[in-house]
Amino acid sequence: MYANLTREERDTRTIIGSDQYVVDQLWFFIRGCLEIPVAGSSEPFLWGLWASVLEPAFDEISETWEKDGREKAHGPFKGRLANSLSVYAETFNLKVSIAIQPVGTRPLFIVDEAEHPLAIEQRNGISQNRVQELASLLLHQERLGWPAKFT
Repeated sequence: MYANLTREERDTRTIIGSDQYVVDQLWFFIRGCLEIPVAGSSEPFLWGLWASVLEPAFDEISETWEKDGREKAHGPFKGRLANSLSVYAETFNLKVSIAIQPVGTRPLFIVDEAEHPLAIEQRNGISQNRVQELASLLLHQERLGWPAKFT
């Protein structure tokens, strides 16, 4: 939503930080990570994404942002992805669960729509070849001047 606003609209309609933003005091967004296990690696493939949440969830997440142990006492929360990932069937508005992590770590997004290709990869993992394919597709789009559609 933020990416689709003009500079002037961003200045007048939004409050933005590195991990949260609000539009028109009506739309609330949290930044998080969606992890996909990679076969043969201890490191997952990470998507840095935004999710829209309801105001009460946003307020609770904000109030506990710097509190140790927050991951044990708060959440999970419900949200919807606020990004379109061009390498998958439409991801914008996919239902997600948001798992709060320890202080200093962004929340994890877990796709709730089990049959979506992104959810399948998140659940089953991907191969090293798939990682290379994703990287190649994203880099190719950038070279052509097409953003990876992280809107």
